[in-house]
Amino acid sequence: MEPIDVLKQYFGYTSFRPGQDEVITTLLSGRDCLAIMPTGAGKSICFQIPALLMPGVTLIISPLISLMKDQVDALVNQHIPATYINSQCTFEESKQRYAAIRAGRVRIVYVSPERLQNAFFSGVMKSLRLSMVVVDEAHCVSQWGHDFRPSYCAIKDWVATLPQRPVMGAFTATATEKVKKDMMDLLGLQRERIFIGGFDRPNLYFRIVRHGDKMNFILSYLHEHKDDSGIIYGATRKEVDKVYMELKRRGIRAGRYHAGLSDETRRQAQEDFTYDKLDIIVATNAFGMGIDKSNVRFIIHVQMPKNIESYYQEAGRAGRDGAPGECILLYSRQDIMIQRFLIENSVHDPEQQAIEMRMLNRMVEYCEGTHCLRHYILTYFGEHPQWQRCENCGNCDQEVVQEDRTKEARLICLCVDELKGRFGMTMVCDILKGSNNAKIRKYNFQHQSAFGMLGDFSTGEIRDMVRACVDDGYLQQSEGQYPVVALTAAGRDMMAGQGRVVQKRLVEEEQDVQTKKRKNHSTVAADDALRPLFDALRAVRYDMAKEEHIPPFVIFSDATLWEMAAQKPATLDDMANIKGVGNFKLNKYGKQFVQAICSFEQ
Repeated sequence: MEPIDVLKQYFGYTSFRPGQDEVITTLLSGRDCLAIMPTGAGKSICFQIPALLMPGVTLIISPLISLMKDQVDALVNQHIPATYINSQCTFEESKQRYAAIRAGRVRIVYVSPERLQNAFFSGVMKSLRLSMVVVDEAHCVSQWGHDFRPSYCAIKDWVATLPQRPVMGAFTATATEKVKKDMMDLLGLQRERIFIGGFDRPNLYFRIVRHGDKMNFILSYLHEHKDDSGIIYGATRKEVDKVYMELKRRGIRAGRYHAGLSDETRRQAQEDFTYDKLDIIVATNAFGMGIDKSNVRFIIHVQMPKNIESYYQEAGRAGRDGAPGECILLYSRQDIMIQRFLIENSVHDPEQQAIEMRMLNRMVEYCEGTHCLRHYILTYFGEHPQWQRCENCGNCDQEVVQEDRTKEARLICLCVDELKGRFGMTMVCDILKGSNNAKIRKYNFQHQSAFGMLGDFSTGEIRDMVRACVDDGYLQQSEGQYPVVALTAAGRDMMAGQGRVVQKRLVEEEQDVQTKKRKNHSTVAADDALRPLFDALRAVRYDMAKEEHIPPFVIFSDATLWEMAAQKPATLDDMANIKGVGNFKLNKYGKQFVQAICSFEQ
C-alpha cells in the first residue's frame, strides 16, 4: 500500500498538504528527519502514516498526557491500532496494553519522555521490533525552546541502549537556529534531512485591534460568534481570572486554565473544552501544547505575547481543520511593560534576556505598523513572499490614506537630534506632545525647541508618525531592553529640507469594528445560508460523540461538516467524496449523516 492510499483509507483525503509527502518518504526510506512545521500544518499525519506502513511498533514521545489521549482516541476511532501508557493508566489497564503490544495488536504507542526511565517499559521495548521513534514537540529538548523539559535530554541515551537503532523523527512547530541545533545534537539525529514547512496559513485571518475597551470588544465578538469555539489568551493569571469571571457573570459557557489552578481543575477545564461542553477557554500560555482540538474558530489575545514565535504558535491553534479561523490581538502600550516585567523576572541569563527583549521589540513592531500582517509574519520566519499585501488581514482590509507628513517628520527628527540618541520613543513622543510629567521636568525637556510642537495630535498619532520615520529609514531604533532612537543620515538630510515625506495611516474603523464582515474572506464556512444545515449536522455529531465518550471533532471536523452542508451527499457513494471521510468513518458514521441531510432537506 502506498502512503496516498493510507491517507485516503484512514484519513479521508485525496492529496497531501505541502511538505507532508516528503517527510513521509524520508522516514519510510530509513532516514532520520527534523520537521519544523507550523501548528495546523498536519504534522501528525507525517509520522502516523509511516507507522502504519513500517513493520513493528512506532514509539511516539509526547509531552502531555491529555494530548496522548486525544490523539489515540482519534486513531482508534479510525480503526488504527494505537494506545498510550502513562501515569493515569490503572495497573490493570497497563497490563492489558502491554499484553496487546507484545501480541502485535498495537502499531503506535504514545508515552511521555519520563516513561523511558521505567525499567519494565524499557525491557518491553527492547524485546520488540521498534521501527521508529518519534519525538513530538521536540523543541522541549532545548532550554532555549518554549517549554524546556529535562527528561527530553535522556532520549538520545535511551535509544542507544536498544538492540537495533530505529529511524528517528523530530517534529515541532517553530524553532530558532539555536533550538534547531539543540534538537539535532541532543536527540542524536543521524544523516537527518531537515524540512521547514511553509509558514503561511491561508485560512487564518490576522487582525490587530489597537484602541477601545478590550472587555467590550470581547463581549461584542462573542455575541456575534456564540456558536463558535475559541480560546482567549491573557499574559497573566490576574487577567485570565478577570476575563473569565466577567464571561461567567454574563452566562457564557467558559472555562479557565493557568498554573495557579489545581491539576484536576485544569484537566477538567481542558476536557470540557475538548468535548465541546465549553465554548470558550480563557488561559495563559500554559494552555496549548496539549490541544488537539481541530474546530477552534478564533483566538483572541487580550494582551500582547512576548514574541512572534509564541504568538504564531498560539494563534495557529485556530482553524486546524482547514476551515476559516480568526486571530485577533487586542493591543495596548501597557502590554509592553507587562512583558518586560515578565522577562526580567523569569529570565536571569543576561544573554538570553537581551535576546528576548529583541524578540519583544519585533512583536511591538508587528502590532504598531501599517504593514500587511501576514507578510510581516512570513518574513520574520525567513520566507520571502512575492507579494507585499495579502489582501486578507486586518491591515490590508482597513482603509489606508497617504498624508504629507514632511513638516511633522522634520519636527520629529529635530527632537531626536536634540536628544543625541539617548532616549527612546516614549520620551520623544512626550516631548513632541508637550507632556508635563516628572521625567520631562527632571531633564528640563520643557525647554527643548521641539517641546509641544505636535501638541494638536494624540500621543498615539505621534507614536505612529515616529514609528513610520523608523520604518522609512529617517530614524533608527537600537536593540536591547530599553531601545533608543537616533537620527540617520537620511533623517539629517530630510531635516535640512531635502525631500518630501508621505506616510501611510490606517483609517480607524467605527466602534462596530468587532462585528464587521471581513471582505476577501468568503469561504464555504462563512456562508450564512449553509449555517442551519451545518448546525443540524453538528448536533448529530455531538450526540454521537457523547454516546461514544470521544471529542466531537474526532468523528468529523468542522471543515468536513461544512463541505457536507454545501454538497448535500444523498448516498454513501456521494459521502465518500467528502474530504475527511475515510473508509472506516464512512462505514461507521456515513449512514447517520446521510439520513440527517435527507431529513433536513425534506
